[in-house]
Amino acid sequence: MRTFRLWLLGLLLASPAVHALSGAVVATDNVRAHLASEVTSVGPGQVFWVALALDIRDGWHTYWRNPGDSGQATKLVWTLPAGFSAGDIVWTTPHRFELPPLVNYGYAGHAVHLVRMVAPQSLAAGAPITLSAKASWLVCADICVPESADLHLSLAQSSAAGPIDPAEASLFAAARSDLASAAPAAVAARIQDGRLIIALGKEWGATLAQIKSLQFFPYDEGGIDYAAPQTLAHSGNGIELSMKLGYQPPASGSSVRGVLVATEQNGSDTVAVPMEISATLSAAGAGAPTAAAAATAATVEELPASLPVLLLFAVLGGLILNLMPCVFPVLSIKAISLAEQAKKHPATVRTKGLVFAAGVIASMLVLAAILLLLRAGGEQIGWGFQLQSPLFVTLMVYLLLAVGLNLSGMFEIGGELGGIGDALTQGGGYRATFFTGVLTTLVATPCTAPFMAAAVGAALTQSPSVALCIFAALGLGLALPFVVLSFAPWFRSALPKPGAWMDTLKQVLAFPVYASAAWLLWVLAQQTSSGLAAALAGAILVALAAWAYQRSKLSSRRGRLAALTTAALAALIAIALPVQFAGSALHPATAAAAAARADGEWQPYDAARLAELKSAGQPVLVNFTASWCLTCLVNERNAFADSAVQRVFHDKGVALMKGDWTNQDPAITKALAAFGRAGVPLYVVYNSKPGSTDPVVLPQLLTASIVEGAFAATADRDSH
Repeated sequence: MRTFRLWLLGLLLASPAVHALSGAVVATDNVRAHLASEVTSVGPGQVFWVALALDIRDGWHTYWRNPGDSGQATKLVWTLPAGFSAGDIVWTTPHRFELPPLVNYGYAGHAVHLVRMVAPQSLAAGAPITLSAKASWLVCADICVPESADLHLSLAQSSAAGPIDPAEASLFAAARSDLASAAPAAVAARIQDGRLIIALGKEWGATLAQIKSLQFFPYDEGGIDYAAPQTLAHSGNGIELSMKLGYQPPASGSSVRGVLVATEQNGSDTVAVPMEISATLSAAGAGAPTAAAAATAATVEELPASLPVLLLFAVLGGLILNLMPCVFPVLSIKAISLAEQAKKHPATVRTKGLVFAAGVIASMLVLAAILLLLRAGGEQIGWGFQLQSPLFVTLMVYLLLAVGLNLSGMFEIGGELGGIGDALTQGGGYRATFFTGVLTTLVATPCTAPFMAAAVGAALTQSPSVALCIFAALGLGLALPFVVLSFAPWFRSALPKPGAWMDTLKQVLAFPVYASAAWLLWVLAQQTSSGLAAALAGAILVALAAWAYQRSKLSSRRGRLAALTTAALAALIAIALPVQFAGSALHPATAAAAAARADGEWQPYDAARLAELKSAGQPVLVNFTASWCLTCLVNERNAFADSAVQRVFHDKGVALMKGDWTNQDPAITKALAAFGRAGVPLYVVYNSKPGSTDPVVLPQLLTASIVEGAFAATADRDSH
């Protein structure tokens, strides 16, 4: 959600700017802001409180520390006299603002943000001091406006602690009455059936009988679905509050923190009692699926509950990746070369199998670590995230083009350089074999295999150590056939005997590699407008660099220097060109709309529009896809384009919705996470049966019969 809010703020700031105003009291179009002090003067070492008070225009609201589905928390940046220190904002209890399909947390009418101040011990009576703060907030109604103010507060210095200011006493008292108090007893938390459960046990005593309702406001973003209802239920000697998990569920062993607001019966009156809670999420919820994923228990993509099953799914997913068209050409040449070497150096071949596996697993762990770090920083990204970068796609085009030219015999890299091309054709040294494993991981990332989606999606809900284990298992599955080939003579004997045909095969397999490079250029065209021309120019320079490098081997010393200089300059310019256009990616909404228009009846994914279609009872197929996802493209060309399937779509009145993830799109990332997924493809069907509102997730590899069967129980549109 943080990415969405930054995009929203950027959009707002692109409109006429709201300049910061300055003074003791600042009034913008929507908010009146001022700083207040609880004391009239400050003495040496005194701890005192100040407040940012906001009077908010009717019908408008500002935001809490966790703003919910959208928005931005109010911020204060202090400029203080020497020796003074300011704490963080102490937040009063927020209110819930429902803006379907979103829910926000914040304040309407009036907001007071308390800050603890500490004066230095060296303070002495003298001239007044000035406390200054840059306050910024987002204020919203039907539209949102970012506003800010430079505020100042003047206080006298005294030789002793200053007294309470009676003029401001009521403001601070009212704010403190709205702060969350400590909970009277411990709470427990767990994840069960895709829901976060907060349990209040018998330790709460008589308080349990007084609680009529509970509302949880989490400190951490993404842990729960803010718009989903929170359900209170009695369980044994306690009560439990259940809520749907969000796009970034808490991991086992982490803390669930926030404000729990209890509506309690006090005689004939009901009062709202806010309490601050913190509970360690029990290990029982470690492998639990999200609620939406639990609804798909009949499919092969069901999220398993145990770590061993997740690891098995990861190994199977990696194993199937070897059959994908983006991986198979790379491994074919290496496998045949390995079979030839095994007759002369069997021990070396076995070692190379392990080195190759190390390259695959190490690069898989690096990708996973980057993914986990970015998600921990608030980015909404998933598997294949690097292919959402036009710069990375361009560099992959160059790499595949270079590999293809090498296979075609345009140039050969000597073993002393440990080149990838040599590793593919001649076997090379251990270093080259390791980087062949790295290359295998890179070209595999556009693909998603069966079993893999469940493992990767679950990995991103676990602790980092467990997640890395799952990604390591994925790498092991990807490397496994090559390792078996290295260690099993009977397996190698099944391969054709080496001969002159190998050189011909090597050149033939260059063309699938060229096709992969061309496909990535097509992907680039979906992502960026100006960057495509740079990539095409860069591809010519890569070919020039390859030719010049090979020419250097046949030239005299002077000619060799000129050729190597030409090769180096061509390669550097090729890399520099896409860097200049790295920021030219199409906006996600623009790219999604363009992709939907290109597909005719498909409309771009929109959560609000989907909710309307679901409530109207219309059958819906949501296709989460990306231009760089080969599995997605195969399904679209085969299953969705089938004439019988098209007839079903027409006869059943199926609404077709496409979530295009070619470029990074936080809304689609959030939708994927709701189904326990971290990548595409994902196919979800709604209202497939009369009276059923549960989503049905289809397998990742589709056939026409699977799609037809998904709507078999749906009435024809004429009978609606």
